[in-house]
Amino acid sequence: MSKETESTMTDNTKSAENPLSREAEAQLASTLQQNIQRRLSLDVWSRPSSSIYRSDRDDARHGLEMINLVRQITSLHPAISFTPYNIDTFAERAKQDFVTVAPTIVARSAGHSVRLVGIPAGTLFPAFIDVIVSLTYLSLPLDDEIYQIIEKIESNVDNKAPVEVELFVTPYDDVSSRLYGIFGVLAAATKSVRVTITEIAEFPILAKNRLIEQVPVVTLNGHRFIGVWALHEILHQILHIAKSEDDIVVRQESFSGPYVSEDEALRLVSEQSQSDSNAGDPNLKETDSGLLIPR
Repeated sequence: MSKETESTMTDNTKSAENPLSREAEAQLASTLQQNIQRRLSLDVWSRPSSSIYRSDRDDARHGLEMINLVRQITSLHPAISFTPYNIDTFAERAKQDFVTVAPTIVARSAGHSVRLVGIPAGTLFPAFIDVIVSLTYLSLPLDDEIYQIIEKIESNVDNKAPVEVELFVTPYDDVSSRLYGIFGVLAAATKSVRVTITEIAEFPILAKNRLIEQVPVVTLNGHRFIGVWALHEILHQILHIAKSEDDIVVRQESFSGPYVSEDEALRLVSEQSQSDSNAGDPNLKETDSGLLIPR
């Protein structure tokens, strides 16, 4: 083996083990140091890759990348802990944690939690960091009006099961990134909701099963909504659900776009025979599977 080949293989191995570049790692370490206020645990649920095709579920294509990403993030702050789980081996524990898809991150801090399904790549990565950091806040910087709505939700959900909140987004646009952050605030603000945020592009079979043809999609205790939400709007809608009311909140905007799977996006790029706008961004790096993450 030549020294050049050996050097290339070593660099590729380091890249796989540490998805974030040294520059991004330094910036993230500074952000975490300034903002983490309490202990944060990150459980990563994955499933080993298999050559056997399953028509009933998506392959966990980014499981190893997610494990390596979370391991690298954990190394940047002493208050963050990381535990990997095999979703098949620990099936009962997965059920208790409401984990049904791999890969999934379950982030916890001070009794609050959020399930983050799929690797937070592209535009979702900064929002992902905001979400896990906000879970640790001693007090969220929210308006009094927002806290009043939250108190009403909690009084109506008291001693009942929390409202099930699901958000489905893709990593291609700022709208998805904005909603990712907003729904993370929900999880950090109250234990009266159980929030799951899914990056649905990497799960085409799941998208088909859930009839997702546009994004973003939100479900509240099974009630389905398409389009964007402001924080006060989604809180008011959750309050209606908690009170068993059929009222629908009128939103200022309800923008949505067509669902595009990760495979379709990569195919479109290939057919155009050119990189998309993000691929030329020096602040992004391509993983082995073609996914872009911040450097």
